[in-house]
Amino acid sequence: MQVPPRLAAAVALADPAPDARVLEVGCGRGVAAALLVERLSAGHYTGIDRSATATAATAARITDAVAAGRATVRTEELADHVPTPTDVALAVNVNAFWTGPARRELAVLASALGAEGVLHLVYGDDGGKAPRTDVVDRLRGHLDAAGFVADVATPELRGVHLLHVRAVGQALR
Repeated sequence: MQVPPRLAAAVALADPAPDARVLEVGCGRGVAAALLVERLSAGHYTGIDRSATATAATAARITDAVAAGRATVRTEELADHVPTPTDVALAVNVNAFWTGPARRELAVLASALGAEGVLHLVYGDDGGKAPRTDVVDRLRGHLDAAGFVADVATPELRGVHLLHVRAVGQALR
């Protein structure tokens, strides 16, 4: 399977422990899901996307993990997701977090992650262009309003320039 460098880099940045409970928001066609499931020897992966076509592709890509109960894939909006305890949440190029306040979406993530989980928002493409930094202030404002503390970095990993926002609950300040 050809893995886009931005997805490999995003999974490397999230770096879940083998026993982590991972939520991927906007799982798309399941490429990152396959990478995450490989890392979760004793953990659980949940992928959500609002596109039934995308979730069908993800479920097909990680069929063995779904059949073994190590993965769940759902067609739903993040705002409608019923939160379950989550250690790591990952969203790659999901615009909802910077185009509007995403209050409902961030409330779901805050509930799922609790005080010790980590949210990773990763933005970038495989064309080598620098990420859009004009979104950073909006992301910070939305995350702060939702009770998160965000660290922003612009790493270059695997030849890809990324915007990486790592956010934790304010209890970890």
